[in-house]
Amino acid sequence: MIKPQSLTSEELSFYRDLSFKNFVFFKEHFNGDFASYKELLKNKLKSLGLLAIDQEGGQVCRIKQDLEAPLEIVKKSQKEGKEVFIAWAEKIAKTLKSYELNLNLAPVVDLGDESASDFLKGRTYGNDPKLVTFFANIFIEIHKKWHINTTLKHFPGLGEVKVDPHLELSLKERVSSEDLYPFKELAPKVSFIMTTHILVPEWDTFPVTFSQRAIKFLREFLNYQGVIVSDDLQMGALARYSLSERIIRTLVSGHNLIIFCGKPLELVETLFELKSELEKSQVIKIRVKESLTILEKYFIL
Repeated sequence: MIKPQSLTSEELSFYRDLSFKNFVFFKEHFNGDFASYKELLKNKLKSLGLLAIDQEGGQVCRIKQDLEAPLEIVKKSQKEGKEVFIAWAEKIAKTLKSYELNLNLAPVVDLGDESASDFLKGRTYGNDPKLVTFFANIFIEIHKKWHINTTLKHFPGLGEVKVDPHLELSLKERVSSEDLYPFKELAPKVSFIMTTHILVPEWDTFPVTFSQRAIKFLREFLNYQGVIVSDDLQMGALARYSLSERIIRTLVSGHNLIIFCGKPLELVETLFELKSELEKSQVIKIRVKESLTILEKYFIL
Protein backbone atom coordinates (compact mmCIF):
# COMPACT_ATOMS: atom_id res chain seq x y z
CA MET A 1 0.00 0.00 0.00
CA ILE A 2 1.30 3.44 -0.84
CA LYS A 3 0.41 7.00 0.09
CA PRO A 4 -0.85 8.83 -3.01
CA GLN A 5 0.84 12.19 -3.50
CA SER A 6 -0.22 14.96 -5.87
CA LEU A 7 -2.08 13.42 -8.78
CA THR A 8 0.20 14.43 -11.63
CA SER A 9 -0.20 12.60 -14.93
CA GLU A 10 3.28 11.12 -14.45
CA GLU A 11 2.44 9.70 -11.03
CA LEU A 12 -0.90 8.34 -12.19
CA SER A 13 0.96 6.67 -15.03
CA PHE A 14 3.34 5.07 -12.51
CA TYR A 15 0.43 3.81 -10.42
CA ARG A 16 -1.28 2.35 -13.49
CA ASP A 17 1.82 0.76 -15.04
CA LEU A 18 2.76 -0.93 -11.76
CA SER A 19 -0.84 -1.96 -11.02
CA PHE A 20 -1.04 0.00 -7.76
CA LYS A 21 -4.54 0.03 -6.34
CA ASN A 22 -4.06 -0.14 -2.55
CA PHE A 23 -3.63 3.25 -0.88
CA VAL A 24 -3.16 4.77 2.58
CA PHE A 25 -4.74 8.20 3.04
CA PHE A 26 -3.64 11.04 5.34
CA LYS A 27 -5.00 14.38 6.53
CA GLU A 28 -4.00 16.28 3.41
CA HIS A 29 -6.20 14.06 1.27
CA PHE A 30 -9.32 15.30 3.09
CA ASN A 31 -8.66 19.03 2.76
CA GLY A 32 -10.70 19.25 -0.44
CA ASP A 33 -13.26 17.15 -2.28
CA PHE A 34 -12.14 13.64 -1.37
CA ALA A 35 -14.91 11.97 -3.40
CA SER A 36 -13.64 13.62 -6.60
CA TYR A 37 -10.06 12.82 -5.66
CA LYS A 38 -10.90 9.14 -5.18
CA GLU A 39 -12.99 9.06 -8.34
CA LEU A 40 -10.04 10.39 -10.32
CA LEU A 41 -7.86 7.61 -8.93
CA LYS A 42 -10.51 5.05 -9.79
CA ASN A 43 -11.03 6.33 -13.34
CA LYS A 44 -7.33 6.43 -14.11
CA LEU A 45 -6.48 3.10 -12.47
CA LYS A 46 -9.69 1.31 -13.54
CA SER A 47 -10.06 -0.35 -10.13
CA LEU A 48 -9.16 0.33 -6.50
CA GLY A 49 -8.42 -2.19 -3.77
CA LEU A 50 -7.66 -1.45 -0.15
CA LEU A 51 -8.37 2.15 0.84
CA ALA A 52 -6.80 2.48 4.26
CA ILE A 53 -6.56 5.12 6.97
CA ASP A 54 -5.34 5.51 10.55
CA GLN A 55 -8.48 6.58 12.39
CA GLU A 56 -7.74 5.53 15.97
CA GLY A 57 -9.40 8.44 17.76
CA GLY A 58 -7.67 11.17 19.75
CA GLN A 59 -4.40 12.41 18.28
CA VAL A 60 -4.36 9.89 15.43
CA CYS A 61 -7.30 10.88 13.25
CA ARG A 62 -6.58 11.48 9.56
CA ILE A 63 -10.17 12.61 9.04
CA LYS A 64 -10.93 15.48 11.39
CA GLN A 65 -13.38 14.32 14.07
CA ASP A 66 -14.18 15.35 17.60
CA LEU A 67 -13.15 12.05 19.19
CA GLU A 68 -11.75 11.24 22.60
CA ALA A 69 -8.47 9.33 22.68
CA PRO A 70 -8.82 5.53 23.04
CA LEU A 71 -7.49 5.46 26.61
CA GLU A 72 -9.81 8.32 27.56
CA ILE A 73 -12.92 6.68 26.11
CA VAL A 74 -12.11 3.35 27.77
CA LYS A 75 -11.85 5.02 31.18
CA LYS A 76 -15.09 6.90 30.54
CA SER A 77 -16.81 3.66 29.50
CA GLN A 78 -15.68 1.88 32.65
CA LYS A 79 -17.55 4.52 34.64
CA GLU A 80 -20.58 5.07 32.42
CA GLY A 81 -20.99 1.76 30.57
CA LYS A 82 -19.76 0.16 27.37
CA GLU A 83 -22.46 1.97 25.37
CA VAL A 84 -20.22 5.03 25.50
CA PHE A 85 -17.45 3.11 23.76
CA ILE A 86 -19.87 1.57 21.26
CA ALA A 87 -21.12 5.03 20.24
CA TRP A 88 -17.51 6.26 19.90
CA ALA A 89 -16.48 3.28 17.72
CA GLU A 90 -19.63 3.61 15.61
CA LYS A 91 -18.87 7.27 14.95
CA ILE A 92 -15.47 6.26 13.58
CA ALA A 93 -16.80 3.40 11.44
CA LYS A 94 -19.66 5.46 10.00
CA THR A 95 -17.25 8.23 9.03
CA LEU A 96 -15.00 5.79 7.15
CA LYS A 97 -18.02 4.33 5.43
CA SER A 98 -19.16 7.79 4.35
CA TYR A 99 -15.83 8.23 2.54
CA GLU A 100 -16.07 4.70 1.07
CA LEU A 101 -12.88 3.59 2.80
CA ASN A 102 -12.60 -0.10 3.61
CA LEU A 103 -9.67 -0.55 6.00
CA ASN A 104 -8.97 1.08 9.34
CA LEU A 105 -5.38 0.66 10.54
CA ALA A 106 -6.68 0.26 14.09
CA PRO A 107 -7.24 -0.78 16.88
CA VAL A 108 -4.01 -0.32 18.79
CA VAL A 109 -3.70 -3.28 21.16
CA ASP A 110 -0.31 -2.39 22.63
CA LEU A 111 -0.40 -2.32 26.41
CA GLY A 112 0.01 1.06 28.06
CA ASP A 113 -1.57 3.66 30.31
CA GLU A 114 -0.89 7.31 31.18
CA SER A 115 2.76 6.45 31.81
CA ALA A 116 3.30 5.15 28.25
CA SER A 117 5.93 6.76 26.06
CA ASP A 118 4.82 9.96 24.32
CA PHE A 119 4.44 8.33 20.90
CA LEU A 120 1.96 5.81 22.36
CA LYS A 121 0.34 7.86 25.12
CA GLY A 122 -3.46 7.96 24.87
CA ARG A 123 -3.56 5.62 21.85
CA THR A 124 -3.85 2.44 23.93
CA TYR A 125 -6.83 0.87 25.73
CA GLY A 126 -4.93 0.26 28.96
CA ASN A 127 -2.46 -2.08 30.66
CA ASP A 128 -4.82 -4.96 31.36
CA PRO A 129 -4.68 -7.35 28.37
CA LYS A 130 -8.18 -8.69 29.03
CA LEU A 131 -9.61 -5.18 29.18
CA VAL A 132 -7.75 -4.21 26.00
CA THR A 133 -9.12 -7.30 24.27
CA PHE A 134 -12.67 -6.59 25.44
CA PHE A 135 -12.77 -3.05 24.04
CA ALA A 136 -10.75 -3.84 20.91
CA ASN A 137 -13.26 -6.61 20.15
CA ILE A 138 -16.12 -4.09 20.33
CA PHE A 139 -14.18 -1.79 17.98
CA ILE A 140 -13.71 -4.66 15.51
CA GLU A 141 -17.33 -5.79 15.64
CA ILE A 142 -18.70 -2.28 15.12
CA HIS A 143 -16.49 -1.86 12.06
CA LYS A 144 -17.65 -5.22 10.72
CA LYS A 145 -21.23 -4.00 11.03
CA TRP A 146 -20.30 -1.15 8.66
CA HIS A 147 -18.25 -3.47 6.40
CA ILE A 148 -14.91 -1.92 7.36
CA ASN A 149 -11.85 -4.13 7.87
CA THR A 150 -9.71 -3.54 10.95
CA THR A 151 -6.04 -4.05 11.80
CA LEU A 152 -4.51 -5.20 15.07
CA LYS A 153 -1.31 -3.27 15.74
CA HIS A 154 1.56 -3.18 16.57
CA PHE A 155 2.70 -6.81 16.75
CA PRO A 156 4.31 -8.04 18.99
CA GLY A 157 3.39 -5.05 21.18
CA LEU A 158 4.99 -1.68 21.87
CA GLY A 159 4.24 -1.79 25.59
CA GLU A 160 7.26 -0.60 27.63
CA VAL A 161 9.16 0.39 24.46
CA LYS A 162 10.79 3.76 25.14
CA VAL A 163 11.95 4.85 21.69
CA ASP A 164 9.55 5.87 18.93
CA PRO A 165 10.02 3.59 15.87
CA HIS A 166 9.20 6.61 13.71
CA LEU A 167 12.57 7.99 14.81
CA GLU A 168 14.89 5.04 15.42
CA LEU A 169 15.02 1.30 15.99
CA SER A 170 13.55 0.35 19.34
CA LEU A 171 14.54 -2.56 21.56
CA LYS A 172 12.05 -4.81 23.33
CA GLU A 173 13.95 -7.08 25.68
CA ARG A 174 11.11 -9.54 26.16
CA VAL A 175 7.73 -10.26 24.62
CA SER A 176 5.42 -11.29 27.45
CA SER A 177 2.30 -13.43 27.42
CA GLU A 178 0.42 -10.26 28.39
CA ASP A 179 1.71 -8.47 25.26
CA LEU A 180 0.54 -11.34 23.09
CA TYR A 181 -2.83 -11.94 24.74
CA PRO A 182 -4.87 -9.43 22.67
CA PHE A 183 -3.27 -10.63 19.44
CA LYS A 184 -3.92 -14.26 20.24
CA GLU A 185 -7.53 -13.71 21.31
CA LEU A 186 -8.45 -11.37 18.47
CA ALA A 187 -6.45 -12.90 15.60
CA PRO A 188 -9.42 -15.05 14.43
CA LYS A 189 -11.60 -11.94 14.23
CA VAL A 190 -9.48 -9.74 11.97
CA SER A 191 -8.10 -10.02 8.46
CA PHE A 192 -5.10 -7.75 9.08
CA ILE A 193 -2.31 -7.58 11.65
CA MET A 194 0.40 -4.91 11.44
CA THR A 195 3.93 -5.54 12.71
CA THR A 196 6.22 -2.88 14.10
CA HIS A 197 9.85 -1.91 13.60
CA ILE A 198 11.37 -3.14 16.85
CA LEU A 199 14.22 -5.47 17.71
CA VAL A 200 13.36 -8.49 19.85
CA PRO A 201 16.69 -10.22 20.71
CA GLU A 202 15.03 -13.45 21.83
CA TRP A 203 13.55 -13.81 18.34
CA ASP A 204 16.14 -12.45 15.93
CA THR A 205 19.03 -10.11 15.22
CA PHE A 206 16.84 -8.33 12.66
CA PRO A 207 13.88 -6.01 13.30
CA VAL A 208 10.52 -7.81 13.43
CA THR A 209 9.78 -6.32 9.99
CA PHE A 210 12.58 -8.46 8.52
CA SER A 211 12.28 -11.46 10.82
CA GLN A 212 11.06 -14.77 9.40
CA ARG A 213 11.06 -16.12 12.95
CA ALA A 214 8.67 -13.40 14.11
CA ILE A 215 6.29 -14.07 11.22
CA LYS A 216 6.50 -17.82 11.81
CA PHE A 217 5.64 -17.18 15.48
CA LEU A 218 2.61 -15.16 14.42
CA ARG A 219 1.48 -17.84 11.99
CA GLU A 220 2.15 -20.91 14.13
CA PHE A 221 1.94 -19.91 17.79
CA LEU A 222 -0.96 -17.50 17.33
CA ASN A 223 -2.38 -19.56 14.44
CA TYR A 224 -3.02 -16.38 12.46
CA GLN A 225 -4.21 -17.02 8.90
CA GLY A 226 -4.90 -13.49 7.68
CA VAL A 227 -2.92 -10.68 6.06
CA ILE A 228 0.31 -9.52 7.71
CA VAL A 229 1.12 -5.91 6.85
CA SER A 230 4.28 -3.96 7.64
CA ASP A 231 4.33 -0.53 9.20
CA ASP A 232 5.59 2.28 6.97
CA LEU A 233 8.98 1.33 5.51
CA GLN A 234 9.98 5.00 5.54
CA MET A 235 10.13 5.19 9.35
CA GLY A 236 13.40 6.12 11.01
CA ALA A 237 13.80 2.71 12.65
CA LEU A 238 14.84 1.27 9.27
CA ALA A 239 16.93 4.24 8.12
CA ARG A 240 20.20 2.26 8.14
CA TYR A 241 18.85 0.03 5.36
CA SER A 242 18.43 1.09 1.75
CA LEU A 243 14.89 1.08 0.39
CA SER A 244 15.69 -1.92 -1.79
CA GLU A 245 16.91 -3.84 1.29
CA ARG A 246 13.78 -2.90 3.19
CA ILE A 247 11.50 -4.12 0.41
CA ILE A 248 13.31 -7.42 -0.16
CA ARG A 249 13.79 -8.27 3.53
CA THR A 250 10.14 -7.48 4.32
CA LEU A 251 8.88 -9.65 1.46
CA VAL A 252 11.21 -12.53 2.30
CA SER A 253 10.19 -12.44 5.97
CA GLY A 254 6.64 -13.37 5.00
CA HIS A 255 4.75 -10.05 5.08
CA ASN A 256 1.83 -9.99 2.66
CA LEU A 257 1.51 -6.24 2.29
CA ILE A 258 4.07 -3.44 2.55
CA ILE A 259 3.20 0.13 3.50
CA PHE A 260 5.30 2.85 1.88
CA CYS A 261 4.50 6.50 2.60
CA GLY A 262 7.45 8.12 0.86
CA LYS A 263 7.71 9.71 -2.58
CA PRO A 264 6.21 7.54 -5.35
CA LEU A 265 9.09 8.29 -7.71
CA GLU A 266 11.60 6.92 -5.18
CA LEU A 267 9.60 3.71 -4.88
CA VAL A 268 9.18 3.33 -8.63
CA GLU A 269 12.89 3.83 -9.28
CA THR A 270 13.74 1.27 -6.61
CA LEU A 271 11.27 -1.27 -7.98
CA PHE A 272 12.71 -0.92 -11.46
CA GLU A 273 16.22 -1.40 -10.04
CA LEU A 274 15.02 -4.55 -8.26
CA LYS A 275 12.98 -5.89 -11.17
CA SER A 276 15.40 -8.56 -12.34
CA GLU A 277 16.27 -9.62 -8.80
CA LEU A 278 12.61 -9.91 -7.84
CA GLU A 279 11.85 -11.94 -10.95
CA LYS A 280 14.77 -14.34 -10.39
CA SER A 281 14.31 -14.97 -6.67
CA GLN A 282 12.43 -18.23 -6.04
CA VAL A 283 11.90 -17.27 -2.40
CA ILE A 284 10.23 -14.00 -3.35
CA LYS A 285 8.11 -15.74 -5.99
CA ILE A 286 6.89 -18.17 -3.35
CA ARG A 287 6.18 -15.34 -0.90
CA VAL A 288 4.27 -13.34 -3.49
CA LYS A 289 2.18 -16.37 -4.43
CA GLU A 290 1.41 -17.00 -0.74
CA SER A 291 0.46 -13.36 -0.26
CA LEU A 292 -1.85 -13.27 -3.27
CA THR A 293 -3.59 -16.42 -2.03
CA ILE A 294 -4.15 -14.87 1.40
CA LEU A 295 -5.27 -11.52 -0.02
CA GLU A 296 -7.74 -13.20 -2.34
CA LYS A 297 -9.16 -15.16 0.56
CA TYR A 298 -9.59 -12.24 2.94
CA PHE A 299 -10.11 -9.42 0.50
CA ILE A 300 -11.38 -9.62 -3.07
CA LEU A 301 -8.60 -8.16 -5.22
